[in-house]
Amino acid sequence: MIFCSSVVLAQEAVDISAEPHCRMLLENEQVRVFALTLHLDESALERFRHSFLTIALQEGEIIIGDEGRSPIQHFQVHKGETSFRCWSSVCISRQQQRTGVAGGFRNDRQNDYRNITVEFLDPNIGWSTPEGGTIIYPASMFLEGAIVADFLLQADDSYPVPDKRGRELVIPVSNVDLKGAGGTRIRKSPGAVAWIPANQISSLTNVGRDPARFIAVQFRPGDSTAPAAADPGTP
Repeated sequence: MIFCSSVVLAQEAVDISAEPHCRMLLENEQVRVFALTLHLDESALERFRHSFLTIALQEGEIIIGDEGRSPIQHFQVHKGETSFRCWSSVCISRQQQRTGVAGGFRNDRQNDYRNITVEFLDPNIGWSTPEGGTIIYPASMFLEGAIVADFLLQADDSYPVPDKRGRELVIPVSNVDLKGAGGTRIRKSPGAVAWIPANQISSLTNVGRDPARFIAVQFRPGDSTAPAAADPGTP
């Protein structure tokens, strides 16, 4: 365990976009979305400057730790498990705002570790959840300005239109074949994300033969009441 800890933290933490085990899937003014894959004995040390979600794409076990903290621990992760970490000005110190916060992942198991990481570029998202949180089906989580929900739709089942028509990010945990009004169609494999603009938001129906499981991040404009951010340059 100590050896694994030293291996992870001996690396230089880099922005997630520069981490060689991460592949960018999507970037816009709201989010950056990455796929992380670690094979046996591979590790990643990422520096974050925004709040983020991780969604596990398969069952497994991973070593996770934050820079400057010891020991690093093994965590059992379940397929679809979704965890939130808050890095807003309410959650971290001014020093951390300046430098960012590094977190390490190491896989010492035969099976690959795979997750989807969603970085929220809006600092108001999740500001009131400083301790973070984890959900697994059938739970949901309100993050100020967004709702994260774990859906499992049987064939021909639908879920309702959100009461606020913000944009939506869909992260499949299984193969999905979803159809919405106005021609929206999402046919994706696990981890292949889909972005739905606000003007295309509708109820989504599982038109496939098998159950469809996915994580939906529903952005809710006007819901956040975050206080003004502190100036990170102020002592």
